[in-house]
Amino acid sequence: MPHILIFLALFMPWSASAYPEFIGYKYASCLTCHFNGHGNGPLNDYGRALWAAEIGGRAFAFGRTDEELGQASGFLGSVQFPFWIRPGLKGRQLVMKPNPPSSGAYTRNITMQADANLAIFFDRNQKYGFIGSIGYVPEPQRYANIQGGKKIEEMISREHYVRVLYGENLWLYAGMLDKVYGIRHVNHTAFNRAKLGFGQNDQAHSFIAHYIQPKYEFTVDLFMGNLFQDAKLRQKGVSTLYEYEPAEAWRIGGSALYSFNDYIKNGRVGVFNRYGFGDGSALLGELGLIHDDPKVGDAKLGYYFYGQAIQKLYRGYHVFVVGQLYKDDMKAGRPDLLRTGAGLLIFPASRFEWRVELENGRQFTDSAEVQRESWIILTQLHVSL
Repeated sequence: MPHILIFLALFMPWSASAYPEFIGYKYASCLTCHFNGHGNGPLNDYGRALWAAEIGGRAFAFGRTDEELGQASGFLGSVQFPFWIRPGLKGRQLVMKPNPPSSGAYTRNITMQADANLAIFFDRNQKYGFIGSIGYVPEPQRYANIQGGKKIEEMISREHYVRVLYGENLWLYAGMLDKVYGIRHVNHTAFNRAKLGFGQNDQAHSFIAHYIQPKYEFTVDLFMGNLFQDAKLRQKGVSTLYEYEPAEAWRIGGSALYSFNDYIKNGRVGVFNRYGFGDGSALLGELGLIHDDPKVGDAKLGYYFYGQAIQKLYRGYHVFVVGQLYKDDMKAGRPDLLRTGAGLLIFPASRFEWRVELENGRQFTDSAEVQRESWIILTQLHVSL
């Protein structure tokens, strides 16, 4: 298998989201598969090869070997691109139905992602390169219905950065990227992403230094906020991440962040665990504190938790359960939010992902009043070229 992956890695570009669950396949470092050493964005050549030869299912194999599937799964099929260019396309569509099976529930169909990305390299070893991604973001209906409202920009840069390998172990990034913090996974609405300021479109212009050793990784991220945003709103600051590998397929670590703009100061600190077992199964967990100090009003100290267990059934097919907790302020009377969910994560072939999840949400307070729970079913289809 390793010689097949190395052979395929010579010519296979692709793009994908971050899947920290893949530590279950014994791939602990995101740099193994991504141009961005903290995951997300386009896959590198080895990651593309790995996906076709090991992780993706064989629903459309039609008798072909893994090697043959890999050779035909480039951006233009079997066409090989020069070493200096790697293009990609990505689409992700979400169908969301609250309170199923209620016939009166409003079903929403949302374009979550429609991106074109491009990686350009200045040497064959890809030590020096530029990676960029442009995305289409449809104007939300609530804005479209406002007469005379300001037009929302629908084409955005999701990321654009230069990366350089300095020496043998230090990767340097400069440009617009996701902030470095905690477990980066595909669910951008999860409490440990959306509630902390790490949502789908929360990138910042940054300078990142990422030092990698076989047993540990350490990162410092100095960010200036999104320079396309109003200057008063830009969150400027610093974050750090440290991750250590006490055993194969097991990573423990911690993160910290401090940022500020003209209206608020934010602090986050957390610890996390990624543990792989079997052949493709994993446990993820992250726990942390949130401190928000606005210039007007009282400071808040809250907490968050994210946990996930994923079990591989057979190649390309997984079941998972998720549990989340969040509280914005640990003062009496503030609600605790709980989300639980279960679903399927399926990669029927190397270009496709299908995810379906049934999610339950509840709110608890100090009072004896029983809060109504909510249910929602989510279905995603993700296609990459």
